Amino acid sequence: MDPFLQEAPQASNRFRADTTLRNTLERILPPEVFADTSPLFDDMGERGLGELRALAQHAETHPPVHVPIDAWGRRVDRIDVDPAWLQLVKIGQDAGLVAIPYEDEFGEHSRVVQFGVIDLWNPSSATAGCPLSMTDAAVRVLLNEDEELAKAYVPKLTARADAWTSGQWMTEKEGGSDVGRTGTVARDAGDGWWTLRGTKWFTSATTADISLALARPEGAGEGSRGLSLFLLELRNPDGTWNGIRVRRLKDKLGTKALPTAELDLDGTAARAIGGIGRGVPKVAAMLNITRIWAAIGSLSAIGGGLMLARDYANKREAFGRKLRDLPVHRRWIARIAAEYEAANVLGYRAAQLLGQIEHASGDVDLARVVIPLTKMAIARRSVWATSNLIESFGGAGYVEDTGLPRILRDAHVNCIWEGTTSVMALDVLRALRAPGVAGAFLADVDAKMRAYDHPLIAGTARTVAAAATELKTMLAEATEEAARRIAWGMARTYQAALLCEAAGWALDKKGDARTATAAALFAAEPLIGAEPPVGDDEMGELAFGTNAE
Repeated sequence: MDPFLQEAPQASNRFRADTTLRNTLERILPPEVFADTSPLFDDMGERGLGELRALAQHAETHPPVHVPIDAWGRRVDRIDVDPAWLQLVKIGQDAGLVAIPYEDEFGEHSRVVQFGVIDLWNPSSATAGCPLSMTDAAVRVLLNEDEELAKAYVPKLTARADAWTSGQWMTEKEGGSDVGRTGTVARDAGDGWWTLRGTKWFTSATTADISLALARPEGAGEGSRGLSLFLLELRNPDGTWNGIRVRRLKDKLGTKALPTAELDLDGTAARAIGGIGRGVPKVAAMLNITRIWAAIGSLSAIGGGLMLARDYANKREAFGRKLRDLPVHRRWIARIAAEYEAANVLGYRAAQLLGQIEHASGDVDLARVVIPLTKMAIARRSVWATSNLIESFGGAGYVEDTGLPRILRDAHVNCIWEGTTSVMALDVLRALRAPGVAGAFLADVDAKMRAYDHPLIAGTARTVAAAATELKTMLAEATEEAARRIAWGMARTYQAALLCEAAGWALDKKGDARTATAAALFAAEPLIGAEPPVGDDEMGELAFGTNAE
């Protein structure tokens, strides 16, 4: 019998062990705010090692179950969710994951504080952040659009104890991200009430108390301009469904503990938010928030996985040496670490901008491109990073009972949720058509690139400057065909500029050259993709055989 036993990788309190995260929070937050909030971050880092991890492991192995009919033949559509998952939601609420920006103790810095706590909570949350992110977004929409509904629901949604959660039901079979094809119809029932009829194909908050939903009032025009935004309570006072029938739970690639359902709305009572019309513009504020939640969730997956991979490399031996001492392994993990640094600076820059905008001190034009770029870049690259990280464990990374494959499976959802890569690229393209947006973006790239003057970042800064010059021409001539190339060029150039700023700070304040190394590695790969050497017709033929008989 083989006596060898491989020591398992161990997680640590990321607020203490993750220099990238800690430096970002210390750099962005004023000293007094960082001092005041460090205990919050440290506490969540500790809870992620014990209480949260145990609950998440239980929830992941006890997925939701749909019980359509009870033992006596009655249609009940009960969704049984593991109590451990519900407890994770409550812990998140109690920790202020929704409340912090609305309690506003830290002013325009409240969003950075909030997302710092979310970052530390997320790896051991079994995707319980999904309903909390939508609750956060619903609060912002209600505060922006409907004083009466806000007065009734915001205190419940932002409470830390006995709090409510909200869903957001936009996705339908006909349209997906093309919400203009929404088929759900709203009929005026009088006294400010409407009834909704239609199918919501992908709803990830079936445990919620309320939900926001897009629907088309009878007689309204076609397309997105004809849509309105409604608020509904999922349950009637007697506990029965509010005109809702559960078709089925979704069997998904990841996020297994999260109850995601396909729902029929058949006479669901609802109230119009801010009156009839402007449904899609009202949703915009919601998307800004949920997209940053998705980005922070993605970078936390990289950070949590990287922590485990580093610990494993200190224990696992191969070819007579520890993995960390093998140059090929060291360079591989360093490249993943550079991607994590780039995700970190971008994610928290978006959080910073959101907080500033909510306090009327931020650059709205800049945020219009930075937020979709952030969601696009971090979500997509987290799949690359987590795939590489589980590979670094060898066979153990492919075995479910290690818990490692779940990191990759769960990361994948954020590439799709709140808009795919192409949808984000098209959002950026639309934003660039507004006067001042491109100029605001290029000005911030320049400011971040030049924030510190240090020889260790001079080479990266020159690379950023060259990319910014190329982008200036590209943005002036932006076309739909080039949308993804433009968006990726903007995202990577901005990340490299932000890395210059972060590296300069770390060198100046800490004497730490690691972020400068990350910046150099990140910028060593092209910041802007090459122009395709063939035209759109040739691309179409290759992709779909459009010219083939």
